[in-house]
Amino acid sequence: MKRIRRFFEQNTYPLLGAIFVLALFSYITVKTPLAGDDWGYCLNGQSGNPIELTIAFYNNWSGRIFSEFYGFTVACRKWLYNVLNPLTFTLIFLFAYRLGRIKKKKLSAVLLMLAVMLSVDDNLRMETYTWLMGYTYVLPLCLALGYLCICDQMFKSDIMSGRIKILSVLSNLLLFIIGLMMENIAATMIVAVVFMLVYAFFNKRRIIPYLSLNLVFSILSFAICRLSPGARIRMIRDSAEWASQSVFEKIASAYPNFLEMSFIKNNYLIAIFSIVVVLLLWFSKHHKHPVLRVLLSLVMLAGVFTVFSFVLHLDLPTQYGNSIYSMIFWPIYILSAFVSIFISFDANYYRDKTLFMLILAGTSVLVMLMSPIYGSRSALYLVYFLIVVIILINDAFELPRFVKYVLPILMLAILFDRTNEYLTKYNLVGKAQAERLEILQYYREHPEDEEAWIPRFPIYTVHGADVEIGDDYHFETFKEYYQIPQSPDKIIFYYKETD
Repeated sequence: MKRIRRFFEQNTYPLLGAIFVLALFSYITVKTPLAGDDWGYCLNGQSGNPIELTIAFYNNWSGRIFSEFYGFTVACRKWLYNVLNPLTFTLIFLFAYRLGRIKKKKLSAVLLMLAVMLSVDDNLRMETYTWLMGYTYVLPLCLALGYLCICDQMFKSDIMSGRIKILSVLSNLLLFIIGLMMENIAATMIVAVVFMLVYAFFNKRRIIPYLSLNLVFSILSFAICRLSPGARIRMIRDSAEWASQSVFEKIASAYPNFLEMSFIKNNYLIAIFSIVVVLLLWFSKHHKHPVLRVLLSLVMLAGVFTVFSFVLHLDLPTQYGNSIYSMIFWPIYILSAFVSIFISFDANYYRDKTLFMLILAGTSVLVMLMSPIYGSRSALYLVYFLIVVIILINDAFELPRFVKYVLPILMLAILFDRTNEYLTKYNLVGKAQAERLEILQYYREHPEDEEAWIPRFPIYTVHGADVEIGDDYHFETFKEYYQIPQSPDKIIFYYKETD
């Protein structure tokens, strides 16, 4: 009983944070209807066997076996997604906090994490936080953080042989599932295992056999996914021109979009990261390299200006990924972040872990330079790996007493503002969906009406809920999902007039 009481006393703030995440994500998940690709997966799941459909898609569409199986199984059971999504984000929060191994600033760490979580780019939020098929990006993130927690335990503790074997089996399973769900995080985990193998060679050789097996499973599942007949067919059909380009041509064409999706659109993430790095430079125990600290601080503060330059309402090159400024500045920014951490931490496991997580954050988006499609949702892993980096850095310096509460108060203000925005937006989503269902019921009862006029959802609320002209597939699935008799080419999504 004493141990339980002590556990809750020591983990009050992260547990309160987890409860907050569970409650908020439950609310926004329940309020959001199926949309876009969800309709097609739901219809397929209702009419066919999920296993047979998954095999068919592996041969004709995608090698993401577990992602496809999830879609066919869960899309027609929205109640299950309503349970899974909040629980998964709660686990993501707890795993990320656990990776930080916070010793001192527990409240500050929780506020930083929550502020960043709720300040993501609108498109990333819509494509992952509440989109049922976007969960295929979320679950691999949860599994990846869980795997890293296992490895963290292996490196930090002397684990008994029986327990380490259990953890090894679990870690192989996690990596295998990740590899068959999403390619960019699968490739990132291969890089992660390779780095850990090298680190283990110099620091903890007894876990090398377990990590070696991890590498085999991660490469195997990634290969099964990438070499699927469906993936090859889809590449030839949809991205033949991109596939014909050289490696350098692919990177050059994707680089501007990579900068926008990774840095410019993730303004709160980059700003908060920049601030904690500057604080680390000036308030860590190390006070060497004064000129270098000034230069690095200027670069990091320039990052804050760059991502928030849009508030000046000026057409500045900082706002575009294809500008010369962006192409030159952001590599300098990342190099400065690495140097800042290296010179400001003690040479110990925590410094190495912070640099390692920063490498993983970068790898998760760098691999997208070799993909023909780079959407906002692909930056999800960057956001959460950087969250771990942020709380690790935050715990590595001590501010003077008269300013130590400034950062938590700032994060609390951001958290309050973003929470209010989430509640407002998804309250509107719930009302808009209720109105839409009434209108759709009318059209089902009046097949004589040739045209169906469907009001759009409020902007930046639901991904794929409104269908654009020319998107024949989603017009068809929308009509079939809601069982309206009107022809797809007579369904019109329109903006309601507002006062």
